[in-house]
Amino acid sequence: MGSHRLIYFRTDGNSQIATGHLMRCLSIAQACQVLSLPVCFLASDEDSASLLKQFDPAGTFPVRILSSAVYNDMEKELPELLSLLSEAPSLLFVDSYFVTEPYLQAVSGICPVAYLDDLQLFDYPVDLVINYDIIPEDMLPSYQAAYKRAGQTLLGASYTPLRRQFQMEVPAVRPSVKDILITTGGSDPYHFCLNLLSCFQERLSALIAEPDFHLHVLIGSLNEDKRLLMELAEELPFLKLHENVTDMAALMASCDLAISAAGTTLYELCAVGIPAVSYSFADNQLPSSLAFANVGAVPYAGDLRMDTESCSVLPSPDSKGTGSAYGLPGVLSAVCHFVTDMSGNMAKRKSAQQSMRRLIDGKGSCRIARALEECAFHNFRSP
Repeated sequence: MGSHRLIYFRTDGNSQIATGHLMRCLSIAQACQVLSLPVCFLASDEDSASLLKQFDPAGTFPVRILSSAVYNDMEKELPELLSLLSEAPSLLFVDSYFVTEPYLQAVSGICPVAYLDDLQLFDYPVDLVINYDIIPEDMLPSYQAAYKRAGQTLLGASYTPLRRQFQMEVPAVRPSVKDILITTGGSDPYHFCLNLLSCFQERLSALIAEPDFHLHVLIGSLNEDKRLLMELAEELPFLKLHENVTDMAALMASCDLAISAAGTTLYELCAVGIPAVSYSFADNQLPSSLAFANVGAVPYAGDLRMDTESCSVLPSPDSKGTGSAYGLPGVLSAVCHFVTDMSGNMAKRKSAQQSMRRLIDGKGSCRIARALEECAFHNFRSP
């Protein structure tokens, strides 16, 4: 392993906490690999280890299960973890919502510690904090004040940890819109995709009648409408379905516009530079939807829930969005308006692409990896 410290990634994924933590850690681990930094993953159980092996089928990164660990009670693993960290020079990268202040204080006494945060639960006593929220300039001081105990902070969307495939040349904007991507996330509880197809047929019939036009629908693993969509794809020549996509960047780059549920996909679309409109159907999607809209990167069509009373955090209409509608009919109308407006205006699509790429260029994992290398070598300590 040479003179480099071993970088341990402590993270988990399972049916309760999904796979987002694993995926972003793998993205950073890939960037560490480019810098010849040795990496090992630490997981709490076989579920997490199996998912890591599934996402890394080549076995690039070793995975070690902490026998005493419980994913939602991290302090239980401290004796085993501290013993492991004391065996050789190392750096611990933590990505978990279940981390506690005593846990971080304990491991910080052994080695440099980095923490990937998006909750601001407390002032983390670590050497490095990463938070890739979309942060308006006037809000940056409050973010910095929230991390007073950190030796260094990496703040803002330029540190978004995306997979290596998203470090790509931006596709040229084509004169006309021929391919549109629709993604609803892992599930589609409001049957948005089926309703959007009907909306396209009613309001955008001229567009979908073009012989080389296609709607690309990304079907999530929990989408209950899969069978119906497959039946429709047999009837509608313009409808193309995609499952278990391994090169998401390539699929995005092949499209001219995108319609997406809020989430990590919006960051990926910005990196590829595909003009998009977002929508939400859960409270935890609202902040990112509004953040992307408020910086002029991805307009927001609104929330699928039928009335404002179902939203505990209400979106505010913004001139950079498309009206922030409520309920399925309003969101469908806003999305169709977006498609109509963008399809007929190549200059707008070029401008949207530039705004998205200014926000996120796909190199966030590389920036984080370089900071980890600096942290490991110089071993700066928390004040």
